[in-house]
Amino acid sequence: MSQNERIEIVKAWWNETSDSDWYRSLRTEEQIERLMKNPVSAFHPAVYELILKYLPDLKTLQVLLPSSGDNHAAFALALMGARVTSADISERQLENAADIAGRLHLDIEFVCDDSMKLARIPDQTFDLVYTSNGTLSWIDDLDSMNQNFCRVLKPGGYVIQYDVHPFNRVFSGEAYKEPKIIKAYQDVFPDLHWRLQDIANSQIRAGLSLCEIAELPALDASFWFTYAELQEKEPEDLAGIQNWKKNPLAALPAWLALVSKKDGEAITHSR
Repeated sequence: MSQNERIEIVKAWWNETSDSDWYRSLRTEEQIERLMKNPVSAFHPAVYELILKYLPDLKTLQVLLPSSGDNHAAFALALMGARVTSADISERQLENAADIAGRLHLDIEFVCDDSMKLARIPDQTFDLVYTSNGTLSWIDDLDSMNQNFCRVLKPGGYVIQYDVHPFNRVFSGEAYKEPKIIKAYQDVFPDLHWRLQDIANSQIRAGLSLCEIAELPALDASFWFTYAELQEKEPEDLAGIQNWKKNPLAALPAWLALVSKKDGEAITHSR
């Protein structure tokens, strides 16, 4: 299968998934109201701390979110005052996100674009490129993606990536059961389960300087159970889910965050 054929399959899958029960649950009035009241809730707390550590003045930022997905991070950053461009390969994801942005009166630019190409995104435009959970499992050319991240960043700009920690990819996700090894860590293809070395080395090859890596715990049971499974659980069913003695997979880091910088002095700019 060629890369273009695979991209079309990915696009079609996300166009359909965008209107699934799972994704509609991320766009409920309750979810959006919660996000408006507390935009920080769109981020893992440790990831938000990393953003503020390296880019403390969000109101001056021009931010690109490739593979923007549910767009919670885009809404949150716009609510905090950043100028946000949301890019995704799925037209339907962007349509649903644009509808919410319109209702919230958020000035977000939505661009249908492949994260490995960013053909519609201009050079040296952004202070921050931020990718969130689920991006890496759809990318079959890390080098092209990171080269384009570097291209669209201003000198001195940052890439912050947040995704599932690769250590989890070798196990079946069976909470409260003895985890089963289902693949070797070295087996990247055909499922695109990139290793930590693949992710970091690709950024370095692209000309980015790695600043910091964070390995983070899961925040709740949604890391181990699907949306459909959670609908069948009672609170008592999930008690102790983050205790590795009850849930062996909790002994592993759930999430990975990387901060990288494009060399050069930051460009000063005004709103």
